[in-house]
Amino acid sequence: MEFRRPRFGDPIDLGAHLALLEPRAACKGLFFSSVIRQRRAHGGTSGLDAIVERKYLPFLDYSYADYLRLLVDTAAAVSPDGSVGEGARLLGRRAYSAFLGTNAGKVVFGAFSMQFELVMAVAARGWEIGLNFGKVRSERAGPNHFHVSFHGMPALLETHQVGVVEGAMELCGVRGEVLVSVQSLSSATLDVRWG
Repeated sequence: MEFRRPRFGDPIDLGAHLALLEPRAACKGLFFSSVIRQRRAHGGTSGLDAIVERKYLPFLDYSYADYLRLLVDTAAAVSPDGSVGEGARLLGRRAYSAFLGTNAGKVVFGAFSMQFELVMAVAARGWEIGLNFGKVRSERAGPNHFHVSFHGMPALLETHQVGVVEGAMELCGVRGEVLVSVQSLSSATLDVRWG
């Protein structure tokens, strides 16, 4: 497997992601709320009022297709250079802290929520709770080195999901790098290393 730096500046094909998404794909409301807070702070285009104005309960399931629409629409507004990929990455960086702020997040990550190596060891469980589709596996590849593999998950793997891992790094106070090996829009492996 060959890894490279994520291409945050590449265009994102929302339609292609939506076409690959399972019809019942869903995520927890806490992720909607996090993006909506950023949307209100930075703006976004109109046309998503029904999604934005809805009340989201943290641990109920809501349409992942709607989440992707909201995410992509908000991403350009939060990115300093207007890049949708960079904005999706920045929005992803807030996902770990949003999840950690819930009771389920505290149960999954518990007392080691600030120890990045232990967070990575159980990272797949966090995705399993947050999303009802796809498969995620987190495996130790060496000292301070993990691989996180996604299958059947058209969820902006190269941008948003990289940001999720970077957000956990930042919150845990570690510096590192996330590289990607992308097989398709719904399958990729992240190479996560830190020092």
